[in-house]
Amino acid sequence: MLHAPTTSAIHTELPKPVQPSTNTKMTARLLNKLDTIHHIEEAHILHLSRQVEVFMQLLPRDNIGYHPVGSGGVSYLTKPNLGQQINCTLGLGMKGHVTDTDLENLEALHDTAELTPSILLCPYADQSALQALAMRNYVLDSFLNIYARSLHDIQVEVDPYMSFSEDLTFGPDMIVTRTPANDNVTSSFIHASVAGFKDDGRSVDVLSSLAETAALRRDTILYFGKIDGQIAGVGAMALMETKYGKVAHLYIDSTVPSFRGRGVQSKLIRARLNDAKSLGYDFATIHCLPSIGTGRNAEKEGFGLAFTKTMLTKRSD
Repeated sequence: MLHAPTTSAIHTELPKPVQPSTNTKMTARLLNKLDTIHHIEEAHILHLSRQVEVFMQLLPRDNIGYHPVGSGGVSYLTKPNLGQQINCTLGLGMKGHVTDTDLENLEALHDTAELTPSILLCPYADQSALQALAMRNYVLDSFLNIYARSLHDIQVEVDPYMSFSEDLTFGPDMIVTRTPANDNVTSSFIHASVAGFKDDGRSVDVLSSLAETAALRRDTILYFGKIDGQIAGVGAMALMETKYGKVAHLYIDSTVPSFRGRGVQSKLIRARLNDAKSLGYDFATIHCLPSIGTGRNAEKEGFGLAFTKTMLTKRSD
């Protein structure tokens, strides 16, 4: 259970996690275990489901929702302008053989919603998934890197009822504040998030909507990195539990352009990992495009690349 701040802020030096093990074989064994792969995929499905549930609350008159499809898949259908990050299918083929009928049903859902079908396919999905998609004119669109990390090496005291009132100090110039979403911080979070993303080609409306879904999720803690009293970057952490165990998912990281190159994202990652461990979580994930610096920052904080998903989109005839 999360508790809002109740006491005055105290500056606390946050310990840096122990450096990741140099035993690459051990890391590979962790990330390639079948249960770990399913843990990551189930968490991704749960994460996107909760995002879409917020959109359903914000836009109750729109035809927004998610639907189970064959062999473990879930299709998410929202507004076209939100793009493939939200409008996609996850989990296809993770629970067995994918048939042509499965894809026919999936495509019918998208036709009704006036959306182009896009499948974010895990490389560990049943081989039939890729074969069936190829036969129905799906083509490679993009990639998404999935990073994961065990938190067993982070030495912090476990406290499931920890307070979020303490400001965490990083060196001489940066502090991190964090809080469960509330009306006092939502607008600041959205503004800073949009500032960091608005040069990636997406509209301000879309970026604001994505930030708002994070700020309204009950499973999410919001993080603010501040330098000289100004918000330098933000990020969020969703605390989720699947049938494979708990997972802390770090997402929607954004650094204000004028503060880039100062380690803001790395420090926000470090703060969330320590908090996750304190709250009793021992596994964390980050998703990012291969072309951005998030992957490098994640690796600096002990994450390893678990696998890369492919986005396959149906080509128009």
